Amino acid sequence: MKVLIRNTALDGRPLDGDGEVFTGRSPLEVVLAMKGATLFSDHRDCEDYIDMVLRNAKMLAGIELVVKGDALDEKAASFLAALVDQGLAVILDEKTAGVGVPAVVWQGIDAVRLSGLTNMLDRPAVVRIAWELGFPEAARWIETHTKEYAEGVFRGFIVEAQGGKP
Repeated sequence: MKVLIRNTALDGRPLDGDGEVFTGRSPLEVVLAMKGATLFSDHRDCEDYIDMVLRNAKMLAGIELVVKGDALDEKAASFLAALVDQGLAVILDEKTAGVGVPAVVWQGIDAVRLSGLTNMLDRPAVVRIAWELGFPEAARWIETHTKEYAEGVFRGFIVEAQGGKP
C-alpha cells in the first residue's frame, strides 16, 4: 500500500502536488513509516503519535479527525481513512504510484535528498548537487528526464531491477 500524505498550508488546506509517499503492507505499517519520518517522535508509541497528529490537526488547522478502533491496527486504518476523507492523504495505485529509475540514479537522487542542501523541486540545484556528490548518472538522468523526475518527486521513485523493470 502506498499513501501520499499531503503537506498543508498553515490554515490546513492541502497543497496540490506537495507531500511525501509512505509505503507498507498494511495501514499500521504506513502509519509507523509516517511516525518514523516525524521529528521528535522516536520516544512515542504509535498510539501517542496518532493522538499527537489528531491534536495538532485540530489545534493548528481546525481539522477534526475522528479515529475509531480498539486495536492498534484498527486505529491505524481509521486514522488513514480520516486523513483521506479530509483530503490530507491519497491512496496511490500500486501500478502507477512511482516512477521507475535505475538503481544508480536512485542512489544519486537519494544522496541529494539526504544531504538536505536543496528542495528536491529545485531541479537545477538537484542536478548540480548530484554532480558535486559524485553521482553523474543521476545528474544526467535528471537533466534528460525532466518530466519523469518531476513525477517521481510527487509520486515516488521505484528502483528498477537489472532487466529495466521495477
